[in-house]
Amino acid sequence: MKTFFGKLVVFCCPHCYYEDNITKYTEVNVMVTALNVANSILGRAFSENIQITPMKLQKLIYFTYKKYIKDTDGIPLFAERFEAWKHGPVVPSVYNEFNHYRANPIKRCYLSRDGKPWSVDESSSSFFHQSLNFVWENYKNKTGIELSILTHAPDTAWDKIIKGLNIKPYLNDDDIQCEGWLF
Repeated sequence: MKTFFGKLVVFCCPHCYYEDNITKYTEVNVMVTALNVANSILGRAFSENIQITPMKLQKLIYFTYKKYIKDTDGIPLFAERFEAWKHGPVVPSVYNEFNHYRANPIKRCYLSRDGKPWSVDESSSSFFHQSLNFVWENYKNKTGIELSILTHAPDTAWDKIIKGLNIKPYLNDDDIQCEGWLF
């Protein structure tokens, strides 16, 4: 439960789903992962014929996480942490899944252990839906390099780690939440 504008509300975590030819959609109540968010972004990219490289995917995930954590007053979208790498924030599980594409466009979604491409059900969380829409509409046409430059701006969570202001190896959610928006 969380308090918004003085009212007590129950926060519903986003759900995940996969689509198949038999049941059409199967939904489960599981913790969202960065790879589920990656699949949601890739699904949009594939449907709109927009190329997504691994670097661009990492930054779109980061911006979606940032928007979500701002809108939910500090509730993280997923448990995995962003690390400060040379080209900006990176979730290692996403890197490990898609790094073989190098600087080339990603051609497929992540498949979980059960062989299914689980994505986030946007209808299960208006916060997630709004976050992904905001990020997609504002950043889908930028390159991975352009998005990386935005994450390197002064006083970003990434910048604070690089300057040694945060001694932990991962980005602090409070620092992510305090970042402004650059376009």
